[in-house]
Amino acid sequence: AGVIAPGLPAGPSEAIILADDSVHGGLAALDLLIEAEHGPDSSAYLVTHSRRVAEEALAALPEHWARMTEQRVAFSTAVLTGASGGIVLAAAIEESYRFINDYAPEHLEILSNDPFAHLGHITEAAEILMGPHTPVSIGNFGLGPNAVLPTSRWARTWGPLSVTDFVKRSSIGYVTAAAYPEFARHARTLARYEGFSSHEHAVSDVRDRYLVR
Repeated sequence: AGVIAPGLPAGPSEAIILADDSVHGGLAALDLLIEAEHGPDSSAYLVTHSRRVAEEALAALPEHWARMTEQRVAFSTAVLTGASGGIVLAAAIEESYRFINDYAPEHLEILSNDPFAHLGHITEAAEILMGPHTPVSIGNFGLGPNAVLPTSRWARTWGPLSVTDFVKRSSIGYVTAAAYPEFARHARTLARYEGFSSHEHAVSDVRDRYLVR
């Protein structure tokens, strides 16, 4: 009693890198490894409709792995060669959007010189980091958004943890005498449709008799 539990469904780390043809694939590979290094149960995908970007990313991975610790290389290799990571080459940018919205990732990086051109097409992502200067590293360690984020496709129904999750609120309503008749008319219609006779009765002419006293 008296304890607020936000119940946010946060699990193993996830990231999708959406890269268009305006960036180098090596940059996409660099950022693909950020969340992949968390552990073998993480998830990390590069999604692009550019074959050039996909090929450059694949070619750049050994160079990036050479700068990582042995343990992190092992983790990220397990992710990218397993069932929860890799490079997805889409037929068109619209297919990339569909993949992302269906996956509903914890972290989404939009790697593009015009990231805002893509933003309106993304409806399901817990955190969206925009442009080549905003990698997940900066999101985690400098930018400031809460890093407690929904995973496992829960971004379709949950958002990031925030202070509002720890605040108890009350809804307050007040209807003026002038506004009441219109509200009452609609309420009666809906109450009658749903079969709630007492709801309907409470906003009928019976109430009007008491209000005029």
